Amino acid sequence: MATAEPRFTRDPPDVRRRKLIEATARCLAEFGHAGTSVRAVAAKANVSPGLVAHHFQGIDDLIVATYDHVGRQVAETLTEAMDAAPEDAESKLRAFIEASFKPPVLDRDLLAIWLSFWSLVRRDPGVRKVHKKVYTDYRRRLEELIGEAAAARRFKIDAHLAALGFTAMLDGLWLELCLDPTTFSREDALRIAHAWIDDLVAGGFRALSLKRR
Repeated sequence: MATAEPRFTRDPPDVRRRKLIEATARCLAEFGHAGTSVRAVAAKANVSPGLVAHHFQGIDDLIVATYDHVGRQVAETLTEAMDAAPEDAESKLRAFIEASFKPPVLDRDLLAIWLSFWSLVRRDPGVRKVHKKVYTDYRRRLEELIGEAAAARRFKIDAHLAALGFTAMLDGLWLELCLDPTTFSREDALRIAHAWIDDLVAGGFRALSLKRR
Protein backbone atom coordinates (compact mmCIF):
# COMPACT_ATOMS: atom_id res chain seq x y z
CA MET A 1 0.00 0.00 0.00
CA ALA A 2 1.35 3.42 -0.97
CA THR A 3 2.16 5.73 1.91
CA ALA A 4 0.25 9.03 1.83
CA GLU A 5 2.40 12.14 1.61
CA PRO A 6 2.43 14.17 4.83
CA ARG A 7 0.22 17.25 4.69
CA PHE A 8 2.73 19.45 6.49
CA THR A 9 6.45 19.63 5.85
CA ARG A 10 9.29 20.80 8.07
CA ASP A 11 11.15 23.41 6.06
CA PRO A 12 13.79 25.79 7.44
CA PRO A 13 12.27 29.07 8.75
CA ASP A 14 13.47 31.18 5.80
CA VAL A 15 11.98 28.66 3.35
CA ARG A 16 8.70 28.64 5.26
CA ARG A 17 8.53 32.43 5.19
CA ARG A 18 9.20 32.51 1.46
CA LYS A 19 6.53 29.89 0.79
CA LEU A 20 4.00 31.87 2.82
CA ILE A 21 4.89 35.05 0.94
CA GLU A 22 4.54 33.26 -2.41
CA ALA A 23 1.19 31.83 -1.28
CA THR A 24 0.05 35.32 -0.31
CA ALA A 25 0.94 36.60 -3.77
CA ARG A 26 -1.12 33.80 -5.32
CA CYS A 27 -4.07 34.62 -3.06
CA LEU A 28 -3.90 38.32 -3.96
CA ALA A 29 -3.82 37.43 -7.66
CA GLU A 30 -6.80 35.07 -7.34
CA PHE A 31 -8.96 36.61 -4.60
CA GLY A 32 -7.77 40.22 -4.26
CA HIS A 33 -7.09 41.86 -0.91
CA ALA A 34 -10.64 41.29 0.39
CA GLY A 35 -10.35 37.53 -0.08
CA THR A 36 -6.82 37.16 1.24
CA SER A 37 -6.77 35.96 4.85
CA VAL A 38 -4.50 33.92 7.09
CA ARG A 39 -6.64 30.85 6.43
CA ALA A 40 -6.58 31.39 2.66
CA VAL A 41 -2.80 31.77 2.68
CA ALA A 42 -2.36 28.72 4.89
CA ALA A 43 -4.50 26.67 2.51
CA LYS A 44 -2.49 27.84 -0.50
CA ALA A 45 0.78 27.02 1.27
CA ASN A 46 -0.58 23.70 2.57
CA VAL A 47 0.26 24.58 6.18
CA SER A 48 -1.71 25.23 9.34
CA PRO A 49 -2.93 28.78 10.17
CA GLY A 50 -0.89 28.49 13.36
CA LEU A 51 2.31 28.26 11.32
CA VAL A 52 1.44 31.53 9.57
CA ALA A 53 0.98 33.17 12.98
CA HIS A 54 4.35 31.79 14.06
CA HIS A 55 6.17 33.67 11.27
CA PHE A 56 4.00 36.77 10.79
CA GLN A 57 2.01 39.01 13.13
CA GLY A 58 -1.07 38.78 10.91
CA ILE A 59 -2.30 39.17 7.37
CA ASP A 60 -1.28 42.84 7.22
CA ASP A 61 2.28 41.98 8.17
CA LEU A 62 2.29 39.20 5.58
CA ILE A 63 1.03 41.53 2.84
CA VAL A 64 3.76 44.07 3.64
CA ALA A 65 6.38 41.32 3.35
CA THR A 66 4.82 40.19 0.09
CA TYR A 67 4.94 43.72 -1.38
CA ASP A 68 8.61 43.94 -0.47
CA HIS A 69 9.27 40.51 -2.03
CA VAL A 70 7.36 41.18 -5.26
CA GLY A 71 8.89 44.65 -5.56
CA ARG A 72 12.35 43.16 -5.26
CA GLN A 73 11.57 40.53 -7.89
CA VAL A 74 10.40 43.15 -10.39
CA ALA A 75 13.41 45.35 -9.63
CA GLU A 76 15.79 42.41 -10.11
CA THR A 77 14.23 41.57 -13.48
CA LEU A 78 14.58 45.15 -14.71
CA THR A 79 18.10 45.48 -13.31
CA GLU A 80 19.22 42.26 -14.99
CA ALA A 81 17.93 43.57 -18.33
CA MET A 82 19.79 46.86 -17.90
CA ASP A 83 22.99 45.17 -16.73
CA ALA A 84 22.95 42.95 -19.82
CA ALA A 85 22.64 45.96 -22.14
CA PRO A 86 25.62 47.92 -23.54
CA GLU A 87 27.22 50.36 -21.15
CA ASP A 88 25.73 53.58 -22.55
CA ALA A 89 22.74 55.07 -20.72
CA GLU A 90 20.47 55.17 -23.77
CA SER A 91 20.84 51.41 -24.34
CA LYS A 92 20.09 50.70 -20.69
CA LEU A 93 16.96 52.87 -20.79
CA ARG A 94 15.77 51.01 -23.87
CA ALA A 95 16.49 47.67 -22.18
CA PHE A 96 14.41 48.84 -19.22
CA ILE A 97 11.52 49.54 -21.61
CA GLU A 98 11.79 46.14 -23.30
CA ALA A 99 11.80 44.30 -19.98
CA SER A 100 8.79 46.29 -18.76
CA PHE A 101 6.60 44.95 -21.54
CA LYS A 102 7.28 41.24 -21.48
CA PRO A 103 6.87 38.46 -18.88
CA PRO A 104 7.40 38.22 -15.99
CA VAL A 105 6.72 41.98 -15.62
CA LEU A 106 3.92 42.11 -18.20
CA ASP A 107 1.58 39.70 -16.44
CA ARG A 108 -2.11 40.00 -15.53
CA ASP A 109 -1.60 38.16 -12.23
CA LEU A 110 1.09 40.67 -11.32
CA LEU A 111 -1.37 43.45 -12.13
CA ALA A 112 -3.92 41.96 -9.72
CA ILE A 113 -1.26 41.70 -7.01
CA TRP A 114 -0.03 45.24 -7.64
CA LEU A 115 -3.56 46.68 -7.53
CA SER A 116 -4.05 45.08 -4.12
CA PHE A 117 -0.89 46.77 -2.88
CA TRP A 118 -1.87 50.15 -4.33
CA SER A 119 -5.29 49.94 -2.66
CA LEU A 120 -3.57 49.70 0.75
CA VAL A 121 -0.99 52.49 0.38
CA ARG A 122 -3.15 55.21 1.90
CA ARG A 123 -4.39 53.28 4.95
CA ASP A 124 -1.54 50.93 5.84
CA PRO A 125 1.70 52.55 7.08
CA GLY A 126 3.72 49.39 6.44
CA VAL A 127 2.55 49.11 2.83
CA ARG A 128 3.10 52.86 2.37
CA LYS A 129 6.68 52.54 3.59
CA VAL A 130 7.46 49.67 1.21
CA HIS A 131 5.72 51.49 -1.65
CA LYS A 132 7.86 54.56 -1.14
CA LYS A 133 11.06 52.49 -1.06
CA VAL A 134 10.12 50.47 -4.16
CA TYR A 135 9.35 53.54 -6.24
CA THR A 136 12.20 55.65 -4.88
CA ASP A 137 14.74 52.98 -5.81
CA TYR A 138 13.00 52.47 -9.17
CA ARG A 139 13.16 56.16 -10.10
CA ARG A 140 16.66 56.81 -8.71
CA ARG A 141 18.28 54.49 -11.25
CA LEU A 142 16.23 56.04 -14.05
CA GLU A 143 17.18 59.56 -12.95
CA GLU A 144 20.84 58.61 -13.18
CA LEU A 145 20.44 57.10 -16.64
CA ILE A 146 18.39 60.00 -17.97
CA GLY A 147 20.98 62.46 -16.69
CA GLU A 148 23.77 60.43 -18.29
CA ALA A 149 21.90 60.16 -21.59
CA ALA A 150 21.38 63.93 -21.65
CA ALA A 151 25.02 64.61 -20.73
CA ALA A 152 26.19 62.35 -23.56
CA ARG A 153 24.31 64.69 -25.94
CA ARG A 154 25.79 67.75 -24.21
CA PHE A 155 22.68 69.18 -22.59
CA LYS A 156 21.34 69.26 -19.06
CA ILE A 157 17.88 68.19 -17.97
CA ASP A 158 15.90 68.06 -14.74
CA ALA A 159 16.38 64.31 -14.44
CA HIS A 160 14.07 64.05 -11.43
CA LEU A 161 11.07 65.47 -13.29
CA ALA A 162 11.97 63.57 -16.44
CA ALA A 163 12.08 60.29 -14.48
CA LEU A 164 8.68 61.05 -12.94
CA GLY A 165 7.22 61.58 -16.40
CA PHE A 166 8.93 58.49 -17.78
CA THR A 167 7.70 56.20 -15.00
CA ALA A 168 4.17 57.64 -15.15
CA MET A 169 4.04 56.91 -18.87
CA LEU A 170 5.38 53.38 -18.46
CA ASP A 171 3.07 52.62 -15.53
CA GLY A 172 0.07 53.89 -17.50
CA LEU A 173 0.91 51.84 -20.58
CA TRP A 174 1.63 48.75 -18.47
CA LEU A 175 -1.62 49.16 -16.54
CA GLU A 176 -3.78 49.62 -19.66
CA LEU A 177 -2.08 46.77 -21.51
CA CYS A 178 -2.59 44.36 -18.60
CA LEU A 179 -6.20 45.46 -18.08
CA ASP A 180 -7.24 45.14 -21.71
CA PRO A 181 -4.68 43.90 -24.24
CA THR A 182 -7.19 44.46 -27.04
CA THR A 183 -6.87 48.25 -26.69
CA PHE A 184 -3.34 48.30 -28.06
CA SER A 185 -0.49 45.83 -28.49
CA ARG A 186 2.82 45.32 -26.74
CA GLU A 187 4.47 46.62 -29.91
CA ASP A 188 2.41 49.82 -29.68
CA ALA A 189 3.51 50.31 -26.09
CA LEU A 190 7.13 49.80 -27.08
CA ARG A 191 6.84 52.30 -29.95
CA ILE A 192 5.43 54.95 -27.60
CA ALA A 193 8.05 54.36 -24.91
CA HIS A 194 10.98 54.26 -27.34
CA ALA A 195 9.69 57.48 -28.95
CA TRP A 196 10.08 59.07 -25.52
CA ILE A 197 13.75 58.09 -25.50
CA ASP A 198 14.12 59.35 -29.08
CA ASP A 199 12.82 62.76 -27.99
CA LEU A 200 15.05 62.73 -24.92
CA VAL A 201 18.30 62.13 -26.77
CA ALA A 202 17.29 64.61 -29.48
CA GLY A 203 16.97 67.31 -26.82
CA GLY A 204 13.23 67.56 -27.32
CA PHE A 205 12.34 68.12 -23.66
CA ARG A 206 13.19 71.81 -23.60
CA ALA A 207 10.68 72.56 -20.87
CA LEU A 208 12.72 70.29 -18.59
CA SER A 209 16.12 71.57 -19.64
CA LEU A 210 18.39 73.22 -17.11
CA LYS A 211 19.88 76.57 -17.98
CA ARG A 212 23.65 76.73 -17.99
CA ARG A 213 25.13 79.13 -15.45
